[in-house]
Amino acid sequence: MLDPMPEGPGFTAVGLRPLSGDEGTGAYCVNDAGVIVGESGSRPVRWDRDGHPTPLPILDGCSGGRAVSVNAEGVIAGSLLAGEHLRPVCWRPDGRIRALELPGGAVSGTACRVNARGSVLGNAMWPGYHWRALRWEPGGETVELATLPGNGETQGQDLNGLDEVVGSARTGTGVRTAVRWTPSGKISTLPPPRRATACGITDSGAILGDGVVWDRDGGTVLLTGERDFSAGQVVRITGGGFAIGWGMTPDRHGIGARWDRDGRPTVLRPLPSDVASTCFDIDEAGTVVGESVSLGTVRPVRWDADATPVPLPSPLDITATVAQHINAIGTVIIGSGFAADGSAYRGIAWHRS
Repeated sequence: MLDPMPEGPGFTAVGLRPLSGDEGTGAYCVNDAGVIVGESGSRPVRWDRDGHPTPLPILDGCSGGRAVSVNAEGVIAGSLLAGEHLRPVCWRPDGRIRALELPGGAVSGTACRVNARGSVLGNAMWPGYHWRALRWEPGGETVELATLPGNGETQGQDLNGLDEVVGSARTGTGVRTAVRWTPSGKISTLPPPRRATACGITDSGAILGDGVVWDRDGGTVLLTGERDFSAGQVVRITGGGFAIGWGMTPDRHGIGARWDRDGRPTVLRPLPSDVASTCFDIDEAGTVVGESVSLGTVRPVRWDADATPVPLPSPLDITATVAQHINAIGTVIIGSGFAADGSAYRGIAWHRS
């Protein structure tokens, strides 16, 4: 039995129970109300504060799937498995399911984000593994997002509360470049220094790319390294303009970093005795979550405003390994670990005490 275990500075760890048996569980998103969504085995599910699962309904002809995003109202986005293909869907707060229609000719599709309005971002696949980004209105209407001349392949990565979308598109020569779409679906490339993709956008119009933040007027802030590390991957940006990612130390260990609005970095060091760190998410107050790594050991960790690493506890019967997401107000962290017997992955929630 996976009972909550209060320990650690200010957080209680709760194992996210499976729907049945010893199947694995995975948590992919948590909203400010503490609703957690993900999968148990191969079935979409949501969990309450105590880690009890509720299965989400699936469409006829589908064998399972996963829920990957939930907004403040409890609208959930995800995808179901239908034979060899995926079908994008959303679930209303009362649990009712709705299929998200694909454009003519598309054979598969995914839903990856739902915003505060209830608009859903996804990607559709045509034969030959040719992908296009698209968005669905809260009422289910499909908005096809434009392509660049000469190729037509696009990938949507994020949308904000205004239905603006960012991602990547291939040019006529096949080069992938970072792009932005307006709510009506009009596409534009981002100004120099253009990079391969844009991975996040805030309601104020700040866009996070590969080592750069663009503002709505086209200004740029470069996210660079410092003496202690060389900058690498960036992954998240807050509404206030703080970004996180990771790079490399001079001795070739991975290291997490947080950049302020002016692009100044703060290194997010691993726990004492560990050698590397990776960060995955940040809340609006600047709390970052991720993992701290040593030889043969991976531990979940959080960094508060002063960048001091603090370990997160394990629930009973689970060895916690990584913290992957935190809700915007910083009250719930989700991640994963291994069941005590090593038989399955298990999702974990940490609730601020």
